[in-house]
Amino acid sequence: MGKTKVYSIVICLLNIFICFSQVNAIKNEKVILINKKYNETSKVTQYLYDSLFYETAHSQKKVGFFEFDYKSDEFLVKGFITKPLRLSKKKYPVIIYNRGGTGNYGKISAEDFPFFYKWYQEGFIVVASNYRFVNERGPFDQFGGSDINDVISLFKYLKVFDFIDLENVFMIGVSRGGMMTYKLTKYLSVNAAAVIGGVTNLKTLIQNRPVFLNGWNDAEKEEDNYKGLRNILKDFDIHKEQYIEDRSAVRWANKINTPIYILHSRQDGFVSVNHAIEMAGELEKANKEYQLKVYNEKSHSLPFQYFDSHEEISDWFKKHMK
Repeated sequence: MGKTKVYSIVICLLNIFICFSQVNAIKNEKVILINKKYNETSKVTQYLYDSLFYETAHSQKKVGFFEFDYKSDEFLVKGFITKPLRLSKKKYPVIIYNRGGTGNYGKISAEDFPFFYKWYQEGFIVVASNYRFVNERGPFDQFGGSDINDVISLFKYLKVFDFIDLENVFMIGVSRGGMMTYKLTKYLSVNAAAVIGGVTNLKTLIQNRPVFLNGWNDAEKEEDNYKGLRNILKDFDIHKEQYIEDRSAVRWANKINTPIYILHSRQDGFVSVNHAIEMAGELEKANKEYQLKVYNEKSHSLPFQYFDSHEEISDWFKKHMK
């Protein structure tokens, strides 16, 4: 057999292997149903959605909400995606959603899917990660440490979904997810991003809320407790400034090249509005593209039931669509 023919066979087998690997990069995909009726959901959920919209998302038959496993470093991480139940050749722009919370607090569940559905109504697919620090690993959440890799890995897996338009990738981060969004802009190329109630200065956060530094141990379930960054990050007291620097976008705003829309409430009781104002100031100094909107009403997550946050972000993303 000639060398040219052998070479061709090897290349063919390699291409088959690559295709097979990509197809199997996403594992254990299964549909997740919105089982609860509106009056059975938590107070938080009822704050996020009005009953009419929630029931619309619950009863519609066009879109499926799916959970899947994907590899990130040595971990198998839970990912989520909305997609049409009947796929065509159409390609959709995609939003990577970075959840808030710490460990098991704030992890994604079926009650987040109406939010994803709202974006589907605007023509977007939403993908999200629960990060690696959930379930028994929840108490050890690095809060913007190695968990950043879980979103980077998810970004790389977007190519597996042939209905996603890789030319139009956007990102939304809420609270802790805002901190991660800022950090991820240094590693990922996305058209534009939006940050709601986001953390931009870890030093300020741990001063105002020491539980992030020292943790808590009063949860009913052990896995819902949190050890605190001081007890999780290696040699924290020695490398404290480095850890803070790494999680504080106000200190490296000049490295952010993604257009950012910052939305925050003046009366945010969880993350001070100063995080947003300080960040906007640093982006302004660095001559970066950004927009800032501060709401007077009290809120942290700025749900579209009460705020125009969805319309503002939607317009921002469509402005940066290719």
